[in-house]
Amino acid sequence: MLRGLYTSVSSMINLQERQSIITNNLANINTVGFKSENLVSKAFKEATLSNNDKYENGASKKQVLGDMSFGVSIDDTTTNFNQGNHISTGNNTDFAIGGNGMFQIKDFSGNTYYTRNGSFNINSQGYLVTDAGHNVMGNNKMTGALEPIHVGNEKISVLSNNNISINGVEKYSFEVVDFKDYNSLTKVGENLYHGENPVQATNFSVKQGYLESSNVNSVNETASLMETIREFEASQKIIQTIDSTLQKIASEIGRV
Repeated sequence: MLRGLYTSVSSMINLQERQSIITNNLANINTVGFKSENLVSKAFKEATLSNNDKYENGASKKQVLGDMSFGVSIDDTTTNFNQGNHISTGNNTDFAIGGNGMFQIKDFSGNTYYTRNGSFNINSQGYLVTDAGHNVMGNNKMTGALEPIHVGNEKISVLSNNNISINGVEKYSFEVVDFKDYNSLTKVGENLYHGENPVQATNFSVKQGYLESSNVNSVNETASLMETIREFEASQKIIQTIDSTLQKIASEIGRV
């Protein structure tokens, strides 16, 4: 009976974490470039049950009753990096990547991060920055240097070859990088990722005046949320039943 209690509790812990991830996905359904997450669960290692209640010629012998699992545990949280839809905004500083790759960003401390969120602005110094004010990195076509993209008060446009034209002159190209293993990326907040060993992206295009929407599927996430709630309630009822039975056993033993 206590084994059933442990199994139900482990299930509730797992379901609580799953619900947290689903609600976070739904909360970010309108976040530009957001990538949905999914909880991966695994069963605890099964234990073999046995006893010595089998007797042969007056001697007890071990007999195997079978295997039993003690519930499920949290294995990992995976991210779905599939591309979201491109939404037209008409804003010259909005950009969407078609295909694989991420924009390279450098924060105020000089740390390098990556994002699919191309909602950029031009700050008071004339640099192209994220909504949080971090620099968007690009390759200077004149010097070959990797540096923050400086627009100034000029007109910015992206050409068919993905180069950035400033007032009609090709000056930069976005530093768009890719990763061999997207599972190695870690979220650091503000829709940014940290990753090691980036490589130059090749099969991509940059669309100006568009943003990539979240890839969260609201219908699937809502259905998963309802399923999780029902499973949680079922585990609660099992625990309540076990608790009631244990209380009854304790009170009856006390009377004897």
